[in-house]
Amino acid sequence: MSERVKEWLTISKEDMEVAQLCLDGSKFLHCAYMCQQSTEKTMKALIATSNKIPMPIHNLSQLAMDAAIWDLMQTEQRTFLRILTTYAIEARYPERRYRLYQQCDRKEGERILRSTKELILWLENQIEQKFSPEKQ
Repeated sequence: MSERVKEWLTISKEDMEVAQLCLDGSKFLHCAYMCQQSTEKTMKALIATSNKIPMPIHNLSQLAMDAAIWDLMQTEQRTFLRILTTYAIEARYPERRYRLYQQCDRKEGERILRSTKELILWLENQIEQKFSPEKQ
């Protein structure tokens, strides 16, 4: 596994740790934002497995297409990517942030964290497949 892939995965893991801390501290919007960041970095690790430099974007659907996994994803995963992307983009603007803040309570934060963990496991499996001996 290349150093670049490892670096992306290390940062992704740190982001998930921060997401958990945010949830534990009742910072649910921040938890969702860190879940988006972790997913984004895991996807960028997947893109890096093909020796490509990921684009500096936050749109998870576009990153999934760049990683050539969009067609492998289930409808629920694609929908979840769209939801997570909202937390990266719309949470930056005060009027939109307030609306998201109202929607993202403990139950939603827990759901997002749980779904993110599942998605990241799936993405890591895609990365592992790229480095499996059969592919070499």
